[in-house]
Amino acid sequence: MSLIHKQEMTEKNLAAKRTNARKSRGAVTPAGKANSAKANLLHGFYSRSRNEAMVALGESPQEYAGLVQSLVDDLQPRAGLQGALVSRMGQALWRMQRAERMQDGLAVKRVQSGLQMEEMAVAPRFLRNNDIYQRLVALGTALCRPDFAPSDAEIQVVVNGFGITPPEDIQELFPLLWSFGKAAGAANDSGGQEPIPSAAEGQESESARQILRVALDKVVTHYGMARERLMEEHDRVRSPGNIAALMAPRDENALLMQRMEDSSLRQLWRLTRMFLMMKGASAETEVDESLT
Repeated sequence: MSLIHKQEMTEKNLAAKRTNARKSRGAVTPAGKANSAKANLLHGFYSRSRNEAMVALGESPQEYAGLVQSLVDDLQPRAGLQGALVSRMGQALWRMQRAERMQDGLAVKRVQSGLQMEEMAVAPRFLRNNDIYQRLVALGTALCRPDFAPSDAEIQVVVNGFGITPPEDIQELFPLLWSFGKAAGAANDSGGQEPIPSAAEGQESESARQILRVALDKVVTHYGMARERLMEEHDRVRSPGNIAALMAPRDENALLMQRMEDSSLRQLWRLTRMFLMMKGASAETEVDESLT
C-alpha cells in the first residue's frame, strides 16, 4: 500500500487545474526563476538534429550538454539575453575543441602517411643490402674452411643468389670465385683416391683463396657499413624529431583549422566580456532597487 496519498482526478479537479494554469505567470521566487532559466537555456541542446550531427562527426551530445551545463552552473545566467549568451559561449568553446580535434586528426594522418612513405623508401634498400651482406658473410665463412672446394654447380648457386643484376662490386667477385673453384678442384682431383695435391697445385689453390678472401673482405666491409647506415636511417624515420617534422602543417586545410580555432577563441572572448558586462549591470540594478 502506498504511503503517498494521490488526489483523485475528477472532472471538478481537472477543471480547477486548467483554470489555475491559465492564471499562472511562471516562476516567482529566485530559485524558481533560476530553474526556469536553465530549462529554457538547455532546451535546444537535446534537439534531434543537433544530436544526429554530432554523432555523425564522432562527437558526444552528452559531453556537449555537460559542457554547457557547467557554464550555466558557473555563470548562473538569467533567462533571456544572458542565457542566449551563455549558450553561444558553449557553442564557441565546443567549436574550439572541435577545431583542435580536427588539427590533431590531420596531424595524425600526416605522420602516418609520412612514416609509410619514408619507410617504403628505406625498407627495400635495407632488405636488399642486408640480403647481399648475409650472402657475403656466408661465403666468407665457407672460405675459411680448409676443405672448401666448391664445384661448378655450387658456385653457380652462389652466383644466382645475388640476383639477375647484382651490383658491380659483387660481379667483380665472380671471376675470382670461379678461379678459386677451378684451382681447388684441380688440387683435390685424384681420380677417386685420397687427394694428394702437388705443391704447385696446393700453392695455386691457396693463392686463389687468398685473392678471393681479400676482395671478399673489402666488399663485406662496404656492405656492413651500408647496413649500419640504413639501420640508423630506418631508426630516424620514427624518431621524435622526424615525427615532429611530419606533424607540422603544410597544407591549406591545417592552416584553415588553426584560423577556425582562433576565430572561435575571439568569439568566446567577446561573448564572455559581453556577458560579464551585462551581469555587472544587472547586479547594480538589483542593488539600486533594494536601496529604493
